[in-house]
Amino acid sequence: MKNSALKVAIESGLDFIGAILILLAAIIPAYLSVKLTGDLRKMTIALTAFIALHGTYHIVRMQSMEFLADRILEPASVMTLIAFGTIYIGVSYRRKKQETVER
Repeated sequence: MKNSALKVAIESGLDFIGAILILLAAIIPAYLSVKLTGDLRKMTIALTAFIALHGTYHIVRMQSMEFLADRILEPASVMTLIAFGTIYIGVSYRRKKQETVER
Protein backbone atom coordinates (compact mmCIF):
# COMPACT_ATOMS: atom_id res chain seq x y z
CA MET A 1 0.00 0.00 0.00
CA LYS A 2 2.81 2.38 0.88
CA ASN A 3 4.60 1.61 -2.42
CA SER A 4 1.40 2.29 -4.36
CA ALA A 5 0.98 5.77 -2.85
CA LEU A 6 4.61 6.59 -3.61
CA LYS A 7 4.18 5.38 -7.19
CA VAL A 8 1.09 7.59 -7.67
CA ALA A 9 2.90 10.59 -6.19
CA ILE A 10 5.90 10.11 -8.48
CA GLU A 11 3.69 9.61 -11.56
CA SER A 12 1.68 12.70 -10.68
CA GLY A 13 4.81 14.80 -10.31
CA LEU A 14 6.23 13.53 -13.58
CA ASP A 15 2.94 14.26 -15.35
CA PHE A 16 3.03 17.82 -13.99
CA ILE A 17 6.62 18.40 -15.12
CA GLY A 18 5.83 16.81 -18.49
CA ALA A 19 2.75 19.00 -18.93
CA ILE A 20 4.68 22.19 -18.16
CA LEU A 21 7.50 21.31 -20.57
CA ILE A 22 5.10 20.25 -23.31
CA LEU A 23 2.99 23.40 -23.00
CA LEU A 24 6.13 25.53 -23.05
CA ALA A 25 7.13 23.76 -26.25
CA ALA A 26 3.80 24.83 -27.81
CA ILE A 27 4.76 28.50 -27.57
CA ILE A 28 7.08 28.47 -30.58
CA PRO A 29 4.69 26.88 -33.10
CA ALA A 30 1.84 29.02 -31.72
CA TYR A 31 3.90 32.14 -32.39
CA LEU A 32 4.78 30.88 -35.87
CA SER A 33 1.09 30.20 -36.54
CA VAL A 34 0.42 33.89 -36.05
CA LYS A 35 3.32 35.06 -38.22
CA LEU A 36 3.20 32.59 -41.11
CA THR A 37 0.70 32.36 -43.96
CA GLY A 38 -0.55 29.70 -46.34
CA ASP A 39 0.38 26.06 -46.02
CA LEU A 40 3.05 26.63 -43.37
CA ARG A 41 0.45 28.31 -41.17
CA LYS A 42 -1.86 25.29 -41.50
CA MET A 43 0.98 23.00 -40.51
CA THR A 44 2.01 25.03 -37.46
CA ILE A 45 -1.62 25.32 -36.30
CA ALA A 46 -1.99 21.52 -36.49
CA LEU A 47 1.31 21.06 -34.64
CA THR A 48 0.29 23.57 -31.96
CA ALA A 49 -3.07 21.81 -31.52
CA PHE A 50 -1.31 18.47 -31.06
CA ILE A 51 1.16 19.83 -28.52
CA ALA A 52 -1.57 21.63 -26.55
CA LEU A 53 -3.79 18.53 -26.50
CA HIS A 54 -0.91 16.37 -25.34
CA GLY A 55 -0.04 18.83 -22.56
CA THR A 56 -3.70 18.90 -21.51
CA TYR A 57 -3.67 15.10 -21.44
CA HIS A 58 -0.86 15.17 -18.88
CA ILE A 59 -2.62 17.75 -16.72
CA VAL A 60 -5.88 15.76 -16.72
CA ARG A 61 -4.02 12.52 -16.02
CA MET A 62 -2.22 14.20 -13.13
CA GLN A 63 -5.63 14.97 -11.64
CA SER A 64 -6.40 11.20 -11.69
CA MET A 65 -9.07 11.53 -14.38
CA GLU A 66 -7.86 8.49 -16.30
CA PHE A 67 -11.09 8.01 -18.24
CA LEU A 68 -11.00 11.53 -19.70
CA ALA A 69 -7.25 11.37 -20.26
CA ASP A 70 -6.95 7.90 -21.75
CA ARG A 71 -10.25 7.52 -23.59
CA ILE A 72 -10.81 11.04 -24.91
CA LEU A 73 -7.69 13.22 -24.86
CA GLU A 74 -5.16 10.59 -25.88
CA PRO A 75 -7.11 9.48 -29.00
CA ALA A 76 -7.83 13.13 -29.85
CA SER A 77 -4.12 13.84 -29.55
CA VAL A 78 -3.26 10.94 -31.85
CA MET A 79 -5.87 12.05 -34.41
CA THR A 80 -4.44 15.57 -34.34
CA LEU A 81 -0.94 14.21 -34.92
CA ILE A 82 -2.23 12.17 -37.86
CA ALA A 83 -3.91 15.33 -39.21
CA PHE A 84 -0.59 17.16 -38.93
CA GLY A 85 1.13 14.37 -40.86
CA THR A 86 -1.56 14.44 -43.53
CA ILE A 87 -1.23 18.21 -43.92
CA TYR A 88 2.54 17.85 -44.12
CA ILE A 89 2.31 15.20 -46.84
CA GLY A 90 -0.17 17.33 -48.79
CA VAL A 91 2.02 20.43 -48.56
CA SER A 92 5.19 18.59 -49.58
CA TYR A 93 3.38 16.91 -52.48
CA ARG A 94 2.09 20.27 -53.76
CA ARG A 95 5.55 21.83 -53.44
CA LYS A 96 7.21 19.01 -55.38
CA LYS A 97 4.52 19.21 -58.04
CA GLN A 98 4.99 23.00 -58.26
CA GLU A 99 8.77 22.63 -58.55
CA THR A 100 8.34 20.12 -61.37
CA VAL A 101 6.05 22.47 -63.29
CA GLU A 102 8.47 25.41 -62.89
CA ARG A 103 11.37 23.45 -64.43
